[in-house]
Amino acid sequence: MSFPESAGASSYSAYCATKFTQIRKVATIRCMTHLLADPTFSWDAKVSIRLLLESAPIAIAVVSHTGALLYVNGKLEELFGYTREELLGQPVEILMPERFRQMHVQHRAGYARAPHMRTMGSALDLAARRKDGSEFPIEAGLSYLHIDGEMVIMATITDISRRKQIREELEHRVEERTHELERRQEVSEGLRDILTMLNSGEQLETILNRIVQHATTLLGASACAIFRYQERSREMVMQVTCGFPEREITELGLPIRDNHLVGYVALSGESVNVPDLTQPVASEKSQQEPRRQLLLSYGFRALLAVPLVIKNEVNGSFVLYYPEQRTFDDEEVELASTFSSQAALAIENDRLRSQIERTAVAAERSRLARDLHDAVTQTLFSASMIAEVLPRIWQRSETEGRRRLDELRELTRGALAEMRTLLLELRPTKLIEVEITDLLRQLADGVSGRARVPVTVQIEGDAEMPPDVKVALYRIAQEALNNVAKHAQATQAHVYLRREPDFIELAVADDGVGFQFDTIKPEHLGLGIMRERAEDIGASLTVHSEIDQGTRVTARWDNGRTSAAIL
Repeated sequence: MSFPESAGASSYSAYCATKFTQIRKVATIRCMTHLLADPTFSWDAKVSIRLLLESAPIAIAVVSHTGALLYVNGKLEELFGYTREELLGQPVEILMPERFRQMHVQHRAGYARAPHMRTMGSALDLAARRKDGSEFPIEAGLSYLHIDGEMVIMATITDISRRKQIREELEHRVEERTHELERRQEVSEGLRDILTMLNSGEQLETILNRIVQHATTLLGASACAIFRYQERSREMVMQVTCGFPEREITELGLPIRDNHLVGYVALSGESVNVPDLTQPVASEKSQQEPRRQLLLSYGFRALLAVPLVIKNEVNGSFVLYYPEQRTFDDEEVELASTFSSQAALAIENDRLRSQIERTAVAAERSRLARDLHDAVTQTLFSASMIAEVLPRIWQRSETEGRRRLDELRELTRGALAEMRTLLLELRPTKLIEVEITDLLRQLADGVSGRARVPVTVQIEGDAEMPPDVKVALYRIAQEALNNVAKHAQATQAHVYLRREPDFIELAVADDGVGFQFDTIKPEHLGLGIMRERAEDIGASLTVHSEIDQGTRVTARWDNGRTSAAIL
């Protein structure tokens, strides 16, 4: 069966359908090229294959071993914009950018010497050139066969512009997402660093400087400043800055009246961004003109200002400055607000810390005043009373006079010891400098003079005491002796300190009324304070007391011991 050339397209379609079974084994373009060279395959089958190639959805070209185009299908004409007559007989390099043509001639010669099949998608970065000169990326497959002793090459060409565009878009999205993840990680690390500083007790200025540095870096600004609002003067005062040269700080740091932009932010509590400082700022928001001109002269072209809110009250502005005109998205405004909140938290923490310190100073002064009244004042009052009646007593009885004189001597000695103790409270570093023996004797003398209870001090050993251990044991002895003076009703008390290389032991004992543990709360009689002192140095604390049998407090510190207990 043959196919007449005069037959129409519909006859051709019918003919192809009847011939399809005969050529079904042709599954690839390579198989088709071999069939074209097979002398046992009938001509009508070859015509059918040729027509199938013509209707293929990809561009196909057949090239001689010299590089001349022998055949191109309709898809190639459509893809490159040439007509078949313009291409046949032309070198295949006509389909390539000029910069690749000379090199391709060499590649083609090499292929002719060692022909091989190259499948589509071989990861080669290839480019083609249309008739109008435009270039586009392609993917090309190669196959070869010999006809009448001469090699011909079949090339299949696919335009991968859309695929490459999709790939580039995907790579761009991946790059953007990676950049975003990295930025979020930097933001997280920056906020974590700020939070660490907030909990470290650093000075306020140090924390605020770190905050504006992180804000400048993570928000891509060239400078940043925190302004605090002064209600009395109605001025904005620059507190900390980052990124400003010294000259700019001098001029920009001058107080700003609240009718300027940063003042508007502070008063309104609204975030304001100015994407283009070259344009006047809306007059209903602020009278910014002089300030705007100053910012322009320093090279700033945009700014973002968010309120500084402290305890639900706007206290200032957090301002970022940019060298180029730009817009600000919601995420940037939110991040700027986060840094502003961190700055507000630092300011509030500093205020609370200062308030606590003032409260502590006031409490310490009250305690010292109370101690002066309870100890020194009463002791001196008793001493003055004895001194006033001593001459009359001496006249009546010299023996009684001498006894009262000894009592007066003890009272004044005790008052002097109490005063020295109070001076140590005012200068805590002295506790480390003074020898522990002198500290304990001073405490004992003070209690003896105040409570008129004889207190003896016994020291054994001379092992070195770490400063923190010395202070802790001194405080425990002080608390225990205060209990002797106030509650024990004792006739005598004893302080014992043993200093050995492996351990240090302190004991304070009295012969007073004693107490029962189940009748007092742990914080009473200073037991909680003594326990905390022992825990601070990793010492054990033992308190033993019986009714009418007195009380004994023992603190023992061992090298390497880290637990504390109260029994």
